[in-house]
Amino acid sequence: MKYFLCTCSALFFLLNACKQNVPDASPLHAADAHPHLGEIYLPPSVAERVGIRVGVAQLRSLSGGMAIPAETQLRPNSTAHVWPLVSGRLTKVTVSIGESVQQGQLLGIVASTDVSAARSRLNQLRARLSAAEAALRRQQQLSAEGIGAHRSLIEAQTHVEELKAEADGLRSQLSVFGSGSGGELSLLSPIDGVISSIHATVGEIASPEQIVFTITNQSQIWVRGNVPELEINRILLNSAVLVRFHAFPETTFKGAISYIEPSLDIKTRSLPIWILLENPEPKLRSGLFGNIELLGGHPNERVLSVPMEAIANMDGQPIVFTYEESSNLFRPKPVTLGRRAGNFFEVRSGLQENIPIALSGTFTLKSILKYKELMDVIPN
Repeated sequence: MKYFLCTCSALFFLLNACKQNVPDASPLHAADAHPHLGEIYLPPSVAERVGIRVGVAQLRSLSGGMAIPAETQLRPNSTAHVWPLVSGRLTKVTVSIGESVQQGQLLGIVASTDVSAARSRLNQLRARLSAAEAALRRQQQLSAEGIGAHRSLIEAQTHVEELKAEADGLRSQLSVFGSGSGGELSLLSPIDGVISSIHATVGEIASPEQIVFTITNQSQIWVRGNVPELEINRILLNSAVLVRFHAFPETTFKGAISYIEPSLDIKTRSLPIWILLENPEPKLRSGLFGNIELLGGHPNERVLSVPMEAIANMDGQPIVFTYEESSNLFRPKPVTLGRRAGNFFEVRSGLQENIPIALSGTFTLKSILKYKELMDVIPN
Protein backbone atom coordinates (compact mmCIF):
# COMPACT_ATOMS: atom_id res chain seq x y z
CA MET A 1 0.00 0.00 0.00
CA LYS A 2 2.86 2.37 0.87
CA TYR A 3 4.52 1.66 -2.53
CA PHE A 4 1.18 2.22 -4.33
CA LEU A 5 0.63 5.58 -2.58
CA CYS A 6 4.19 6.70 -3.36
CA THR A 7 3.79 5.73 -6.99
CA CYS A 8 0.48 7.54 -7.27
CA SER A 9 1.95 10.63 -5.61
CA ALA A 10 4.92 10.64 -7.98
CA LEU A 11 2.62 10.24 -10.97
CA PHE A 12 0.33 13.05 -9.75
CA PHE A 13 3.36 15.32 -9.33
CA LEU A 14 4.65 14.36 -12.75
CA LEU A 15 1.35 15.02 -14.51
CA ASN A 16 1.05 18.42 -12.86
CA ALA A 17 4.60 19.25 -13.90
CA CYS A 18 3.92 18.17 -17.44
CA LYS A 19 0.88 20.45 -17.68
CA GLN A 20 3.09 23.49 -17.23
CA ASN A 21 4.55 24.85 -20.49
CA VAL A 22 3.74 21.62 -22.36
CA PRO A 23 3.89 21.99 -26.14
CA ASP A 24 0.94 20.71 -28.08
CA ALA A 25 1.56 17.01 -28.56
CA SER A 26 -0.48 15.24 -31.18
CA PRO A 27 -0.67 11.46 -31.46
CA LEU A 28 1.71 9.67 -33.82
CA HIS A 29 0.22 8.68 -37.16
CA ALA A 30 3.18 6.73 -38.64
CA ALA A 31 2.29 3.51 -40.37
CA ASP A 32 4.17 1.44 -37.79
CA ALA A 33 2.89 3.28 -34.74
CA HIS A 34 0.89 1.66 -31.99
CA PRO A 35 -2.70 2.95 -31.69
CA HIS A 36 -2.06 4.44 -28.23
CA LEU A 37 1.36 6.00 -28.83
CA GLY A 38 1.89 9.71 -28.32
CA GLU A 39 4.48 12.15 -27.01
CA ILE A 40 5.42 13.05 -23.45
CA TYR A 41 7.02 16.37 -22.61
CA LEU A 42 9.23 16.08 -19.56
CA PRO A 43 11.87 18.60 -18.39
CA PRO A 44 15.20 17.00 -17.37
CA SER A 45 14.82 18.05 -13.73
CA VAL A 46 11.44 16.34 -13.49
CA ALA A 47 12.64 13.21 -15.30
CA GLU A 48 15.58 12.90 -12.93
CA ARG A 49 13.37 13.39 -9.88
CA VAL A 50 11.06 10.49 -10.82
CA GLY A 51 13.91 8.12 -11.68
CA ILE A 52 13.95 8.30 -15.48
CA ARG A 53 17.49 7.70 -16.71
CA VAL A 54 18.42 8.42 -20.33
CA GLY A 55 21.12 6.60 -22.32
CA VAL A 56 21.69 5.14 -25.78
CA ALA A 57 21.02 1.75 -27.36
CA GLN A 58 24.35 -0.04 -27.87
CA LEU A 59 25.86 -3.08 -29.53
CA ARG A 60 27.09 -5.65 -27.07
CA SER A 61 28.03 -9.30 -26.84
CA LEU A 62 25.18 -10.96 -25.02
CA SER A 63 26.06 -13.35 -22.22
CA GLY A 64 24.33 -14.90 -19.28
CA GLY A 65 21.60 -16.77 -21.18
CA MET A 66 19.81 -19.92 -20.08
CA ALA A 67 22.28 -22.37 -18.53
CA ILE A 68 22.11 -26.13 -18.94
CA PRO A 69 24.31 -28.81 -17.29
CA ALA A 70 27.40 -29.83 -19.24
CA GLU A 71 30.05 -32.54 -19.15
CA THR A 72 33.31 -32.85 -21.07
CA GLN A 73 34.23 -35.90 -23.11
CA LEU A 74 37.16 -36.74 -25.34
CA ARG A 75 36.47 -36.72 -29.06
CA PRO A 76 36.02 -40.24 -30.47
CA ASN A 77 38.99 -39.77 -32.83
CA SER A 78 41.22 -38.13 -30.21
CA THR A 79 42.15 -41.39 -28.50
CA ALA A 80 44.10 -44.23 -30.11
CA HIS A 81 44.83 -47.73 -28.79
CA VAL A 82 47.86 -49.63 -30.05
CA TRP A 83 48.47 -53.37 -29.86
CA PRO A 84 50.15 -56.00 -32.06
CA LEU A 85 48.04 -57.78 -34.68
CA VAL A 86 49.79 -61.07 -33.82
CA SER A 87 51.07 -62.35 -30.48
CA GLY A 88 54.68 -61.85 -29.48
CA ARG A 89 57.06 -60.85 -26.72
CA LEU A 90 57.54 -57.14 -26.02
CA THR A 91 61.28 -56.59 -26.40
CA LYS A 92 61.48 -52.79 -26.33
CA VAL A 93 59.48 -49.78 -25.09
CA THR A 94 60.67 -46.42 -26.38
CA VAL A 95 58.18 -44.08 -24.62
CA SER A 96 56.91 -43.37 -21.12
CA ILE A 97 53.61 -42.21 -19.67
CA GLY A 98 52.99 -38.49 -20.19
CA GLU A 99 55.40 -38.24 -23.12
CA SER A 100 54.29 -36.35 -26.22
CA VAL A 101 54.51 -38.36 -29.43
CA GLN A 102 54.03 -37.66 -33.12
CA GLN A 103 52.09 -39.68 -35.67
CA GLY A 104 54.27 -42.54 -36.94
CA GLN A 105 56.66 -42.45 -33.95
CA LEU A 106 57.99 -45.79 -32.67
CA LEU A 107 56.41 -46.83 -29.37
CA GLY A 108 57.70 -50.36 -28.93
CA ILE A 109 58.95 -53.55 -30.62
CA VAL A 110 57.41 -57.03 -30.41
CA ALA A 111 59.23 -60.23 -31.38
CA SER A 112 56.74 -62.68 -32.92
CA THR A 113 57.21 -66.28 -34.06
CA ASP A 114 54.29 -65.86 -36.46
CA VAL A 115 56.06 -62.96 -38.11
CA SER A 116 59.31 -64.94 -38.18
CA ALA A 117 57.50 -67.78 -39.93
CA ALA A 118 55.95 -65.40 -42.45
CA ARG A 119 59.32 -63.77 -43.05
CA SER A 120 60.88 -67.21 -43.60
CA ARG A 121 58.17 -68.14 -46.11
CA LEU A 122 58.78 -64.88 -47.94
CA ASN A 123 62.51 -65.60 -48.19
CA GLN A 124 61.75 -69.09 -49.54
CA LEU A 125 59.35 -67.62 -52.08
CA ARG A 126 61.99 -65.17 -53.24
CA ALA A 127 64.42 -68.04 -53.86
CA ARG A 128 61.79 -70.07 -55.71
CA LEU A 129 60.78 -66.99 -57.70
CA SER A 130 64.40 -66.38 -58.71
CA ALA A 131 64.70 -69.98 -59.99
CA ALA A 132 61.33 -69.75 -61.78
CA GLU A 133 62.33 -66.51 -63.50
CA ALA A 134 65.58 -68.16 -64.68
CA ALA A 135 63.59 -71.10 -66.07
CA LEU A 136 61.25 -68.69 -67.83
CA ARG A 137 64.13 -66.92 -69.50
CA ARG A 138 65.46 -70.27 -70.80
CA GLN A 139 62.05 -71.19 -72.21
CA GLN A 140 61.79 -67.78 -73.85
CA GLN A 141 65.21 -68.27 -75.46
CA LEU A 142 64.35 -71.78 -76.68
CA SER A 143 61.04 -70.55 -78.04
CA ALA A 144 62.81 -67.75 -79.89
CA GLU A 145 65.17 -70.33 -81.47
CA GLY A 146 62.23 -72.56 -82.39
CA ILE A 147 63.36 -75.38 -80.15
CA GLY A 148 61.16 -75.22 -77.04
CA ALA A 149 57.47 -76.10 -76.91
CA HIS A 150 54.96 -73.24 -76.60
CA ARG A 151 53.19 -75.10 -73.78
CA SER A 152 56.35 -75.17 -71.66
CA LEU A 153 56.72 -71.41 -72.09
CA ILE A 154 53.17 -70.80 -70.90
CA GLU A 155 53.66 -73.05 -67.86
CA ALA A 156 56.87 -71.21 -66.91
CA GLN A 157 55.15 -67.83 -67.18
CA THR A 158 52.21 -69.04 -65.05
CA HIS A 159 54.53 -70.40 -62.37
CA VAL A 160 56.39 -67.08 -62.15
CA GLU A 161 53.10 -65.10 -61.84
CA GLU A 162 51.84 -67.40 -59.07
CA LEU A 163 55.02 -67.02 -57.05
CA LYS A 164 54.96 -63.22 -57.49
CA ALA A 165 51.36 -63.06 -56.28
CA GLU A 166 52.13 -65.18 -53.23
CA ALA A 167 55.20 -63.09 -52.39
CA ASP A 168 53.22 -59.84 -52.76
CA GLY A 169 50.58 -61.20 -50.40
CA LEU A 170 53.15 -62.07 -47.74
CA ARG A 171 54.81 -58.66 -48.07
CA SER A 172 51.44 -56.95 -47.63
CA GLN A 173 50.69 -59.10 -44.61
CA LEU A 174 54.01 -58.25 -42.99
CA SER A 175 53.44 -54.57 -43.75
CA VAL A 176 50.05 -54.66 -42.03
CA PHE A 177 51.61 -56.38 -39.03
CA GLY A 178 54.17 -53.58 -38.86
CA SER A 179 57.06 -55.95 -39.43
CA GLY A 180 60.57 -54.60 -39.42
CA SER A 181 63.60 -56.79 -39.86
CA GLY A 182 63.43 -60.47 -39.02
CA GLY A 183 60.50 -61.37 -36.79
CA GLU A 184 60.06 -57.95 -35.19
CA LEU A 185 56.89 -55.87 -35.17
CA SER A 186 57.12 -52.09 -34.82
CA LEU A 187 54.29 -50.52 -32.81
CA LEU A 188 53.79 -46.98 -34.16
CA SER A 189 51.62 -44.09 -32.94
CA PRO A 190 48.67 -43.48 -35.30
CA ILE A 191 48.06 -39.88 -34.04
CA ASP A 192 49.77 -36.93 -32.39
CA GLY A 193 49.18 -36.89 -28.66
CA VAL A 194 50.36 -37.89 -25.22
CA ILE A 195 50.97 -41.41 -23.90
CA SER A 196 48.21 -41.81 -21.33
CA SER A 197 48.75 -45.48 -20.45
CA ILE A 198 51.14 -48.42 -21.02
CA HIS A 199 49.70 -51.83 -20.22
CA ALA A 200 52.76 -54.04 -20.69
CA THR A 201 56.43 -54.18 -19.73
CA VAL A 202 59.47 -55.48 -21.55
CA GLY A 203 59.50 -59.29 -21.60
CA GLU A 204 55.74 -59.74 -21.32
CA ILE A 205 53.62 -61.35 -24.00
CA ALA A 206 51.66 -58.84 -26.08
CA SER A 207 48.60 -60.09 -27.95
CA PRO A 208 45.79 -58.70 -30.13
CA GLU A 209 43.43 -59.08 -27.15
CA GLN A 210 45.32 -56.58 -24.98
CA ILE A 211 45.98 -52.87 -25.52
CA VAL A 212 49.64 -52.02 -25.03
CA PHE A 213 49.68 -48.22 -25.52
CA THR A 214 46.96 -45.55 -25.28
CA ILE A 215 47.56 -42.15 -26.89
CA THR A 216 45.31 -39.16 -26.20
CA ASN A 217 45.11 -35.87 -28.08
CA GLN A 218 43.49 -33.20 -25.88
CA SER A 219 43.92 -30.23 -28.22
CA GLN A 220 40.16 -30.33 -28.77
CA ILE A 221 37.47 -31.60 -26.45
CA TRP A 222 33.73 -32.25 -26.67
CA VAL A 223 31.24 -30.68 -24.29
CA ARG A 224 27.83 -32.33 -24.07
CA GLY A 225 24.72 -30.55 -22.82
CA ASN A 226 21.07 -31.58 -22.51
CA VAL A 227 18.57 -28.93 -23.56
CA PRO A 228 15.10 -29.21 -21.93
CA GLU A 229 12.32 -30.04 -24.34
CA LEU A 230 10.59 -26.68 -23.83
CA GLU A 231 13.75 -24.80 -24.81
CA ILE A 232 14.79 -26.66 -27.96
CA ASN A 233 13.35 -23.91 -30.17
CA ARG A 234 16.37 -21.82 -29.08
CA ILE A 235 18.85 -24.33 -30.47
CA LEU A 236 20.47 -23.68 -33.85
CA LEU A 237 23.55 -25.27 -35.36
CA ASN A 238 26.63 -22.99 -35.02
CA SER A 239 24.84 -20.66 -32.59
CA ALA A 240 27.02 -19.18 -29.86
CA VAL A 241 27.42 -20.53 -26.35
CA LEU A 242 29.51 -19.81 -23.28
CA VAL A 243 30.87 -22.73 -21.28
CA ARG A 244 31.96 -22.55 -17.65
CA PHE A 245 33.32 -25.41 -15.55
CA HIS A 246 33.12 -25.90 -11.81
CA ALA A 247 36.88 -26.55 -11.72
CA PHE A 248 37.65 -23.19 -13.39
CA PRO A 249 34.95 -20.76 -12.16
CA GLU A 250 36.85 -17.67 -13.31
CA THR A 251 37.35 -18.88 -16.89
CA THR A 252 34.77 -18.61 -19.68
CA PHE A 253 35.16 -20.63 -22.87
CA LYS A 254 33.52 -19.34 -26.05
CA GLY A 255 32.18 -21.87 -28.50
CA ALA A 256 29.39 -22.77 -30.86
CA ILE A 257 27.00 -25.70 -31.16
CA SER A 258 28.80 -28.20 -33.40
CA TYR A 259 26.24 -31.00 -33.46
CA ILE A 260 22.58 -31.47 -32.50
CA GLU A 261 21.45 -35.04 -32.00
CA PRO A 262 18.45 -36.08 -34.13
CA SER A 263 16.23 -37.24 -31.26
CA LEU A 264 15.46 -36.46 -27.62
CA ASP A 265 16.67 -38.53 -24.71
CA ILE A 266 13.45 -40.35 -23.76
CA LYS A 267 14.49 -40.65 -20.11
CA THR A 268 15.27 -36.98 -19.47
CA ARG A 269 13.06 -35.47 -22.23
CA SER A 270 16.00 -33.34 -23.31
CA LEU A 271 17.91 -32.82 -26.55
CA PRO A 272 21.66 -33.58 -26.45
CA ILE A 273 23.91 -31.00 -28.07
CA TRP A 274 27.68 -31.01 -28.57
CA ILE A 275 30.17 -28.14 -28.48
CA LEU A 276 33.75 -28.53 -29.71
CA LEU A 277 36.20 -26.44 -27.65
CA GLU A 278 39.79 -25.65 -28.47
CA ASN A 279 42.03 -26.82 -25.62
CA PRO A 280 45.58 -25.71 -26.53
CA GLU A 281 47.12 -25.76 -23.02
CA PRO A 282 45.59 -28.43 -22.50
CA LYS A 283 43.61 -27.33 -19.48
CA LEU A 284 40.41 -29.32 -19.80
CA ARG A 285 40.01 -32.98 -18.93
CA SER A 286 37.40 -35.56 -19.73
CA GLY A 287 34.65 -35.84 -17.12
CA LEU A 288 34.55 -32.19 -15.98
CA PHE A 289 31.14 -30.78 -15.04
CA GLY A 290 29.89 -27.27 -15.70
CA ASN A 291 27.23 -25.24 -17.51
CA ILE A 292 26.51 -24.21 -21.08
CA GLU A 293 24.91 -20.79 -21.54
CA LEU A 294 22.84 -20.62 -24.71
CA LEU A 295 23.33 -17.28 -26.41
CA GLY A 296 22.43 -17.74 -30.07
CA GLY A 297 24.27 -16.13 -32.96
CA HIS A 298 28.02 -16.52 -33.29
CA PRO A 299 30.58 -16.56 -30.44
CA ASN A 300 31.95 -13.02 -31.12
CA GLU A 301 28.71 -11.50 -32.39
CA ARG A 302 27.67 -8.07 -31.06
CA VAL A 303 23.98 -7.22 -31.31
CA LEU A 304 21.85 -4.19 -30.51
CA SER A 305 20.50 -4.64 -26.99
CA VAL A 306 18.80 -2.68 -24.24
CA PRO A 307 18.31 -3.28 -20.50
CA MET A 308 15.17 -5.02 -19.32
CA GLU A 309 14.15 -1.79 -17.53
CA ALA A 310 14.01 0.00 -20.89
CA ILE A 311 11.25 -2.31 -22.17
CA ALA A 312 7.56 -1.59 -21.60
CA ASN A 313 4.53 -3.45 -22.93
CA MET A 314 1.55 -1.71 -24.46
CA ASP A 315 -1.33 -4.05 -25.28
CA GLY A 316 1.04 -6.91 -26.05
CA GLN A 317 3.51 -4.79 -28.07
CA PRO A 318 7.02 -4.29 -26.64
CA ILE A 319 8.09 -0.64 -26.76
CA VAL A 320 10.97 1.60 -25.75
CA PHE A 321 10.81 5.34 -25.17
CA THR A 322 13.10 7.34 -27.43
CA TYR A 323 14.20 10.76 -26.19
CA GLU A 324 14.66 14.02 -28.10
CA GLU A 325 16.88 16.25 -26.03
CA SER A 326 16.17 19.48 -27.96
CA SER A 327 12.45 19.34 -27.17
CA ASN A 328 12.52 17.16 -24.00
CA LEU A 329 10.08 14.77 -25.64
CA PHE A 330 9.79 11.03 -24.96
CA ARG A 331 8.24 9.05 -27.79
CA PRO A 332 7.19 5.39 -27.49
CA LYS A 333 8.70 3.21 -30.20
CA PRO A 334 7.52 -0.33 -31.06
CA VAL A 335 10.37 -2.83 -31.22
CA THR A 336 10.84 -6.50 -32.00
CA LEU A 337 12.78 -8.35 -29.32
CA GLY A 338 15.09 -11.31 -29.77
CA ARG A 339 16.85 -13.45 -27.21
CA ARG A 340 17.34 -12.50 -23.60
CA ALA A 341 20.71 -12.82 -21.88
CA GLY A 342 20.98 -11.78 -18.25
CA ASN A 343 19.47 -8.30 -17.81
CA PHE A 344 19.49 -7.43 -21.52
CA PHE A 345 17.18 -8.02 -24.46
CA GLU A 346 18.30 -8.17 -28.07
CA VAL A 347 16.43 -5.66 -30.27
CA ARG A 348 15.98 -7.13 -33.74
CA SER A 349 14.05 -4.27 -35.33
CA GLY A 350 12.49 -0.89 -34.55
CA LEU A 351 15.58 0.78 -33.05
CA GLN A 352 19.02 1.88 -34.21
CA GLU A 353 22.35 2.08 -32.46
CA ASN A 354 23.12 5.22 -30.38
CA ILE A 355 19.51 6.43 -30.37
CA PRO A 356 18.79 8.07 -26.96
CA ILE A 357 16.20 6.11 -24.98
CA ALA A 358 14.85 5.89 -21.45
CA LEU A 359 16.92 3.20 -19.77
CA SER A 360 14.73 3.21 -16.66
CA GLY A 361 11.44 4.71 -15.50
CA THR A 362 9.45 3.21 -18.37
CA PHE A 363 6.63 2.25 -15.96
CA THR A 364 6.16 5.93 -15.14
CA LEU A 365 6.19 6.93 -18.82
CA LYS A 366 3.74 4.17 -19.66
CA SER A 367 1.45 5.36 -16.84
CA ILE A 368 1.43 8.85 -18.33
CA LEU A 369 0.41 7.44 -21.69
CA LYS A 370 -2.41 5.47 -20.08
CA TYR A 371 -3.52 8.60 -18.24
CA LYS A 372 -3.58 10.63 -21.47
CA GLU A 373 -5.55 7.85 -23.14
CA LEU A 374 -8.04 7.90 -20.32
CA MET A 375 -8.42 11.69 -20.53
CA ASP A 376 -9.09 11.40 -24.28
CA VAL A 377 -12.13 9.16 -23.73
CA ILE A 378 -13.64 11.10 -20.77
CA PRO A 379 -16.21 13.68 -21.98
CA ASN A 380 -15.37 17.34 -21.23
